[in-house]
Amino acid sequence: MCKEEQEEEWLIDSAFSLHMTGRLEYLRDFMPICNGENVTFDNNVNRIIKGYSVLTAWNFSIQKVAYVEGFKHNLINVGQLCKAGYQVKFDNEYCYIMTSDRSTCLIKSKSEGTMYPLDVSLIIGKPQFCFLSKAVSEVSWLWHRKLVHLEFRYINNLVTGEFV
Repeated sequence: MCKEEQEEEWLIDSAFSLHMTGRLEYLRDFMPICNGENVTFDNNVNRIIKGYSVLTAWNFSIQKVAYVEGFKHNLINVGQLCKAGYQVKFDNEYCYIMTSDRSTCLIKSKSEGTMYPLDVSLIIGKPQFCFLSKAVSEVSWLWHRKLVHLEFRYINNLVTGEFV
């Protein structure tokens, strides 16, 4: 399959039961699985889940995104977002993905007809410029940006009190 045939945008979806993509380069911390489950699509085509990973934008991360080799679309599942603690709200124009207490809107995506493309800037693959944090990923990325891209190991040292 050519990459040119694959979608680049992500769609917020309620029909599928998983976050899914066929683009491994969009994912970070990929964990392959040996005996992946089959996914059956509307046209009775079966694909195998090859593993799970994390999709990271600048202000949040989506866990357990299935990599389905040969899948042409990129889908974010509403139910899985809700189970992860996010609030998802739709109106005539927008989809809002918010923190569980609704105090912060993480993403506001404008509808295109009946579809809601996810309007985010993704961090493609594993960032080369910083280390992974031991703190909650959303908070870590926020402080990483506020501290002008300070390495995560230094942010962790600040949190644990190793710097005054």
